[in-house]
Amino acid sequence: MRDIVMCTTCRFSATEKLAPDGRTGGETLIGHMADAIAARGITLPVVTQACLWNCKRHCSVVLRDGDRFTYFTGDHEPTREQAEAILDWFALHEQSETGEVSFRQWPDRMRGHFIARIPRAPA
Repeated sequence: MRDIVMCTTCRFSATEKLAPDGRTGGETLIGHMADAIAARGITLPVVTQACLWNCKRHCSVVLRDGDRFTYFTGDHEPTREQAEAILDWFALHEQSETGEVSFRQWPDRMRGHFIARIPRAPA
């Protein structure tokens, strides 16, 4: 099981709850993620969740994997470029047996966004 869990209620920025179009930052990033996944032609479920309890680090995203480490991230910009960086990092994660990605491989836009690494649950 691999998917991305994205908060629907996250702020658009540190100072603004909503984007100019009335969407939250979470909703905006979710839209960009859906477009980026479609453009790559990959199958990757995006699960939406109202409030991930990480309001001080808006635009929270969980990179979830049942066989490898799961990662909780935040402080993402609600942009297409950030969605692409998240997908780039998650692709590297998939190539790793444990889900550990060498820091040198991380896309620049993913640095500083990691909050927690969660071990996989025992079978």
